[in-house]
Amino acid sequence: MCQQPPLGELDSKINDSYLRATGSMSAQDAAALRTEQRAWLKTRNACAGSANELNACLTASMTPRAQALKDIAQRATQNFDAAVSLIPTAPATAADKLRQYQTPLASAWLVYLNHFVPASGVTAQEASKRHQMALDGLKDDDFAYSIMKDIDSDPKESKDRAVLTLLRMHIERLDYGNDDDRPYVHCFIFPAQGQAAYEAFGALYGSSRDGAAPICAPQAAIFSSPAWKALNDAFSDALSKASDGAGTIQFSSYADWRMFELHVSVKPEDYLKPAEPGKKPRESENEIREWKDDAAWPKAQREKALAALEPARKATAEWLQKDRGWTAENARNGADNIVREWLDDRVIFIDGSGWTGE
Repeated sequence: MCQQPPLGELDSKINDSYLRATGSMSAQDAAALRTEQRAWLKTRNACAGSANELNACLTASMTPRAQALKDIAQRATQNFDAAVSLIPTAPATAADKLRQYQTPLASAWLVYLNHFVPASGVTAQEASKRHQMALDGLKDDDFAYSIMKDIDSDPKESKDRAVLTLLRMHIERLDYGNDDDRPYVHCFIFPAQGQAAYEAFGALYGSSRDGAAPICAPQAAIFSSPAWKALNDAFSDALSKASDGAGTIQFSSYADWRMFELHVSVKPEDYLKPAEPGKKPRESENEIREWKDDAAWPKAQREKALAALEPARKATAEWLQKDRGWTAENARNGADNIVREWLDDRVIFIDGSGWTGE
């Protein structure tokens, strides 16, 4: 098969779908699929007896199997996601369904239920066993495993963060990139757990591994509005140039920025007041106006960036009034703080102080 690309591709599809299916199945269903797969392998291997028509035999065996496993995997992930989606409204039912799974992700969810949702009925003893199963599921990734062990053993780390980080590490293993139709069913944890969830699902690794964070899309369309698209576009060239010298730490910044957008869309009330009340705000707009290094950030680009700020404030204030029912005064204050924090993060990145320590 290695010498025949079409057969090699089929073999990869079969393997990927099989692993995806068993990783999302109850213990009973996974055992049944393993038995079924072994039986199929015997029929596939029988092709070795017909050397003259080996390729045709393998193709005839593997093509329908690849499709069948793809369908099985899709049903399995849908069933698992359906169980998770019950957590906010029927936690005890969700727990009963998740107990049928012996996977690390199901175990991480049961640990979550024990810690955050006592009504689920997940006991401390059960959670302890499942915590070990979830932790063991990280052993094939030395970096993630060591980070999780450090968080678990650090007395300064909160239990909230430890539980949520364990969950995050298993959720990010799901292949959302190759499964566009799979919903982010776990996004309810952000309004439910607030700051602890924002921290646990944000920048963690300081490398390209943060590229998927926060594994949830913004819960409102404000950042897709024309005004915000124009603001992002106005900063894109300067950010791209700054990224060239930022190294892998840039991925942490990008993760934090995506988490900021998610946070704003989930609970904009957190931005009704400045991020650090009582502290003199950074004057990022003035810094842009007084910027001296035209090679790093040309004047025309800076003027475009400054011109895009007010439309973004207005669009955000309108969204807060119309969609969230805020008063005009609160909407304007919230919009000012949201745009200010967004701007500060970009200017700090562009001038290098965010990742050079200057």
